[in-house]
Amino acid sequence: MTTTMMRLRQHLASPIYTSAIARIGNRAHHHRLPIAPPQKLRTTRTMSSSSSSASDAAAASAPFEKPRAVVKKLLAESQPEGQGATVRRSIGRHELRNLDPFLMLDEFSVSKPAGFPDHPHRGFETVTYMLEVRPLYSSTLCLPAAFCPRELFAQMSASALLVGLQGAFTHQDFAGHKGTIRTGDVQWMTAGRGIVHSEMPAGDGVQKGLQLWINLSSKDKMIEPRYQELQSKDISRAEKDGVEVRIIAGEAFGVRSPVYTRTPTMYMDFTMPPGSELHQPVPEGWNAFVYIIDGEGVFGREKSAAVGAHHCLVLGPGDGLSVWNRSGAPLRFALVGGQPLGEPVVQHGPFVMNSRAEIQQAMEDYYYGKNGFERASQWTSSA
Repeated sequence: MTTTMMRLRQHLASPIYTSAIARIGNRAHHHRLPIAPPQKLRTTRTMSSSSSSASDAAAASAPFEKPRAVVKKLLAESQPEGQGATVRRSIGRHELRNLDPFLMLDEFSVSKPAGFPDHPHRGFETVTYMLEVRPLYSSTLCLPAAFCPRELFAQMSASALLVGLQGAFTHQDFAGHKGTIRTGDVQWMTAGRGIVHSEMPAGDGVQKGLQLWINLSSKDKMIEPRYQELQSKDISRAEKDGVEVRIIAGEAFGVRSPVYTRTPTMYMDFTMPPGSELHQPVPEGWNAFVYIIDGEGVFGREKSAAVGAHHCLVLGPGDGLSVWNRSGAPLRFALVGGQPLGEPVVQHGPFVMNSRAEIQQAMEDYYYGKNGFERASQWTSSA
């Protein structure tokens, strides 16, 4: 048995990897593509609407003909996960197995010596977003951090979005990319046909964040690995009537994020002061949800009961979301939406494909170091 095979079997034998087998579908086409070097995003930070976006900004300030209501509410309860980590999982547990194209959402907590050492990925993207902690919020309210934790290994679907509340994580992979993601930075990693990497805490104290996994379509699962990287100073931001938003992906208040999403996705971090309201368009036909980071608010219908932190709210169909903050404290939440792929999903450990045959092929490729995993057995991170 090769060292690589032994390593994978040890990963998959770990109790942190839950069962993750879903529907079976057509086999995706496998491309033999080289790993691309990290790419730096060309970005423009915009604080006001352009003339071409004026209509979108106006739409954001008006109620909707078909407002999206909350159709499911889940409290993300704490549970031990990984090596010394604690997570609050909402999407990905038995009550909400997935929300196409999203397969998991965790609010995580980790500190040294815990971390996520060398592990492979195939068929998805990981997005790491480290948000600055603002003084007016409690420590539980912060967003973003950086990595694709081992505890999520088993549910690896196709795309991960990590949001760290504080601290920093150092990323290394077998393609030679290494860097530390700090407060406010974004890393969007496309694992494609194969990456082996590690993510380890780079600072002392507890590292907290949100981790969102987003699936890739069958046509994109075997593309070459690549990165988009965005520093905190370049993250698009906007403000309207006291409501602030950080736009990680998509558009809000006429301001658009420069991040390219292979699976069409919107991801926004809203902060609402007491007494404010928000009307944010969401593309019709997209699935969407809210995760409340701090405070409490009324979502969807004006007469609905207020909902507090650590709740995940699944939104029904419609053309936009309305939110009211009637409390005496700030409300902070993430609004995430995505275009459904409508494809079968088969998950096994770090590999997420469309059929059992493709999963078997992924395991063999990793075992024997081929089709994207040629460097797997020779590489070890320095973490």
